[in-house]
Amino acid sequence: MHFLNTLNGEITSQPPIWIMRQAGRYLPEYRYIRNTELDFIEFCLNAEKASDVTCQPITKFNLDAAIIFSDILLILHMLDFKVSFIKNKGPKLKKLGFKEKITFNDWNKFKSSLAPVGKAIRLSRAKLDKNVTSRNTPIIGFSGSPWTLFTYLTEGQSSKDFSNARKFLWSNTQGSEEVFEILVQAIICFLEIQLEAGVDAIMLFDSWAGSIPARFRNKFIYEPTRKIVQYIRAKNASIPIICFPKSMGEGIVEFADIISPNCIAVDHLTDMRFVHKSISKNITIQGNIDPVCLIHGGDTLKKEVDYLLNLISDRPYIFNLGHGILPETPQQNLIDVISYIREKNIGISIS
Repeated sequence: MHFLNTLNGEITSQPPIWIMRQAGRYLPEYRYIRNTELDFIEFCLNAEKASDVTCQPITKFNLDAAIIFSDILLILHMLDFKVSFIKNKGPKLKKLGFKEKITFNDWNKFKSSLAPVGKAIRLSRAKLDKNVTSRNTPIIGFSGSPWTLFTYLTEGQSSKDFSNARKFLWSNTQGSEEVFEILVQAIICFLEIQLEAGVDAIMLFDSWAGSIPARFRNKFIYEPTRKIVQYIRAKNASIPIICFPKSMGEGIVEFADIISPNCIAVDHLTDMRFVHKSISKNITIQGNIDPVCLIHGGDTLKKEVDYLLNLISDRPYIFNLGHGILPETPQQNLIDVISYIREKNIGISIS
């Protein structure tokens, strides 16, 4: 429970370690199972396979937390905006037009459709507990945040400039608010499934937070996120919450003040000195290592680790990257950095 203690504000001699997208394409074991399903959404909804890949990096690297294998776009898929993944291009889905509304109210059907995610969590718990080294490893549940889901909904795919999403905000602010109400409700339902299945923490990914005009941050990032966090805490006050408002720059300080998450995940484009100086030390910090630096590895990576750990030695910190691990990452580099952090602090290496 080293990871949970740190999330709850404990400063330790050795930071807990997990990696965003740790169950992914850099692992041959993952690719083997992934290749058994043609459709990525169906893969995510196969509870047995999702639990298998959830557990792979824990049993292989002895990481301090698992994160359930799923996808943020499952929510939009179950809101009848069918999502498909195009090889080498990414997700595609039906685009919401500027004057369109989402008319969805069958939340029982929504939760039933996502029930395999809860089953995958329960299976993962059972599989992890069979192994002495992974027993009691915390499982993180997660969702995309409202703004990030809104960008996919209004773009119909990923985007470089999110112009359609921004046009929607400026041309139809009231309509945008109505869409966000549905997204908040959907996210809460999705998280309820995961909480009921027994996750130990929740993470909200606002992967495109840096793309929203600052003028709209309060209405479409802070307020919707606060509603979700307050709801979760009202239902289960002991569940720690990690928020990842990626690339918000100076906005991360206001985000932390308004949302008050247990932990802020910091991307690799944000100055950690600024974050450390500006955000309450009651909030745990996670991440900040450039995923490309992990690919490079060696002494360069060790120097970055030293810099980071020396900088934030007086506050709770969770070691992670500033975004997801990249497919071309050598496994040995991950093994090396885990060993380096653990040997550096308490003189042990991974099994």
